[in-house]
Formats: sequence, structure tokens, C-alpha cells
Amino acid sequence: MPHGLIHHWVGAMFLPGVTLDQVLSVLDDYGRYGDIYKPLVGKSAVLDRNGDSFKISVVTVQKAFSVTAAVETDNDVQIVRLDANRVYLVSNAYRVAEIADYGQPSEHPFPEDRRPGYVWRTVGVTRLEQRDGGVYVEMETIALSRGIPVEFRWLIKPLTDSLPRKIMFETLDDTREAVSRQFSPGPRIPVAMASPQGAIPVSDSRITNDQQAASGTAATDP
Repeated sequence: MPHGLIHHWVGAMFLPGVTLDQVLSVLDDYGRYGDIYKPLVGKSAVLDRNGDSFKISVVTVQKAFSVTAAVETDNDVQIVRLDANRVYLVSNAYRVAEIADYGQPSEHPFPEDRRPGYVWRTVGVTRLEQRDGGVYVEMETIALSRGIPVEFRWLIKPLTDSLPRKIMFETLDDTREAVSRQFSPGPRIPVAMASPQGAIPVSDSRITNDQQAASGTAATDP
């Protein structure tokens, strides 16, 4: 991707002692994402719903060093029910706005041609399958961000390498905790995370992302 970074992550976990409908009732409770995924999600709202099709608004917030990155996205979400035991959810951001001075009286959206480029586009797929006495949950996210200028790469690259992994892990963990609070499933099972090449246990230090960077300065919208 010329002038951009592609962050591609897959994470998976097994939730014992719960049903597909119970897990789905947490994942599609979009109006409560601000509570379920706090502090990653600052606020969320359902803009429209038509059966298994949703339009939702989500503000995600990440803090690193002295920088607070806040991004508001409007997303189309489609729930697809393959059969009684398998469901997948597809989320696609059709509007992305980065927020300056988040949480301050001067909070405002960056102009489109001057925004930092933390997130240009996002798409996510969550796959659920009920079997083996519980539910398997697999989350896959792909995000596009601005390329890093060479003079700042030493400072920013460690953050862009670790942040997508952190977000994925926390999202899986928060989902598990929310399901546990509501439905009290069985013992905790470790999460697995990976690049698309294959799952790797979280305790394994070999976990890597599938981030690809291209040289050059950032375009207005890659």
C-alpha cells in the first residue's frame, strides 16, 4: 500500500459452557460497547437497525506517551447466520473522523486534509461457532493507517507494531469478561493470537503482526 501501513490481525478464543446466542447477545449489544470495552471505546451508539443489519457509531481512544488518539467511525455491520451453530459478523467503516483535543473543551474533528492518519479505513470480521461444549470466537481486523516519515520512525514504529496487538488482545479479553459476567461460563481458557499465517498462543513470545509498510511520505488518503 503506497504511503500507508496495513495492520492485519487475527485473534481467537474458546468460551466453554455458553451458547452461540449468549455470546452473540454480547457482541451485538452495540449501544453498550462504551461499558463493555472501556476504556478502548469511549462511547457508542446504534444509528439504525434493520433486522441483522446495523449502522453504529463508535469512538475508540488510545493513549501512548503524551499522545491521545481518538477516532470516531460510522460502521455498517451485517450479521450472517449460516446455520444453528455458525454466525459471522462483518463491520465496515464508511466514515472515519479523527478527533483533536479529545475530552477537552476544545475537542473538534481534524480537517480531512490535515488529520494525523492513525486510521484511514477499517474492516472487521468476527466468526462464531458453537461446538465442543462452548463457542469458538475468532476476530479478524484489517486497518489502514498513514505511513511513518523516516525521521520519526524510531519513535512511532514501536507503537504501531504493538498497538494493534494490544487492541486485539483487550477486545477478546473484554468480550470474554462480559460473557462471563452475564452467563458464568466454565474455567478461563487462554486466548490465541496470530498474524494470518497461523495461531500462536499468547504466552509464546513469537507473536507477530502482519504489518506491511511502504516507503515514501503519506498521501492525503492512501
